[in-house]
Amino acid sequence: MSEVLSKLSHMSSGHALPDKTQFPLIDSADPRVLYVLSDRARRVSLKVKPADRQVHVVVPGLRSFAQAQRFAREQRDWIDVQLEGLPAPMPFVPGGNILFQGDRFQLVNPPGKGRAKVDRSGRRITVPSPDRESFPGRVRRLLIREARAELEAATHHYAAQLGKRVGKVSVRDQSSRWGSAITRRGEGQISYSWRLICAPPDILEYVCAHECAHLVEPNHSPAFWAVCERLFPDTPMAKRWLGRHGGELHAVGADA
Repeated sequence: MSEVLSKLSHMSSGHALPDKTQFPLIDSADPRVLYVLSDRARRVSLKVKPADRQVHVVVPGLRSFAQAQRFAREQRDWIDVQLEGLPAPMPFVPGGNILFQGDRFQLVNPPGKGRAKVDRSGRRITVPSPDRESFPGRVRRLLIREARAELEAATHHYAAQLGKRVGKVSVRDQSSRWGSAITRRGEGQISYSWRLICAPPDILEYVCAHECAHLVEPNHSPAFWAVCERLFPDTPMAKRWLGRHGGELHAVGADA
């Protein structure tokens, strides 16, 4: 489960409104449902969060909380279908298998200290840890490290083709998008999801080309797609792949 589960608050179905400090708030009847307060939202809505195996109920202000609860109850069948249809989770557990650069790799957990490493020929990811509790965090840090190396190299490659400079490449646990790009003071700043290291290398390359294209065209106009396809001719294929298999990337690291 996501770290946000630590904020679990039990509420009855009474009329008292929760305090803002209680959000995000887990539904007392269904821990898969998380209420998220948003002052910018205009209506109650549902968002599936595959990485957390949850559905977020967006609450547009405290006075809409009761309405959000009713809406979540009315949509219970839809929630069940969405969550049950997610790809099987691939938790970070010793002996388990996860996606890495498009292939299945086995997680190996020798005792003690040492640097985590990837054996690409043997399709093994070895992550030493002193105890089982610290193992998932160490696996995640290794994947972030590997993702940063690949993403930085590809980003600078495509930016150079456009005559652009990228000053900062960030790698985060983004759940709503694979990447985002902005330009500040003449330099690009691009943020990516670490889960791209789990995709085939050409998919990672596409996302980097996509974000670098935004340094020229900050939109999704025909002009943007022309730049994107000039950088990465297989853009249509990569878009289809992400549409079909993106959920599998979010399953990496998800709790069983």
